[in-house]
Amino acid sequence: MRRKILTGLLVAILLVAIILPAGITHAADPTVSITVSAELVAITNSQANWAIGNILVDAVVYFSATGAQDDDYSLITNTGNVAADIEIQGEDIDGTGALDWTLAAAAGVEQYSLEADADEAGTYAIEVKSAAYNDIKANLAALGTCKWSMKFTAPSAFNAAEDGAQKTSTVTLVASKHV
Repeated sequence: MRRKILTGLLVAILLVAIILPAGITHAADPTVSITVSAELVAITNSQANWAIGNILVDAVVYFSATGAQDDDYSLITNTGNVAADIEIQGEDIDGTGALDWTLAAAAGVEQYSLEADADEAGTYAIEVKSAAYNDIKANLAALGTCKWSMKFTAPSAFNAAEDGAQKTSTVTLVASKHV
């Protein structure tokens, strides 16, 4: 009798071991596909240099191929993937051995001014400052463009020792994410 019980128990265990796993099924593990890209704030500008050449006192020169007014001479392109705010900043002009010219709100003795235009209206209402950035274009869409230009006004007077001395300066365009 004991042998029949052990044999029956062994058969039952074998059946459970064979049938139970074959009969139990479960759904495939669920998955989540993740796609992500980092925010990119980046711009390009179509014109990298402005060679004004020789100028007289009080001269007004525009950032264009000819020096004449051209409201849409240069093109800022938002090459990023988010909307951007564009700001502009200038600096004093380095006299390279001669006296520097200070960037000011208005031209004066040993002072020059820069104004920017980004609305294609020829207003040149954006003062380019050296101490702080000034807005040139707000909320420029990703892959969007903005035509712009600048107006340079030479000093009303400068030191005669500077005649013929080349001067250099930099204007910086900065993009930040529009919020």
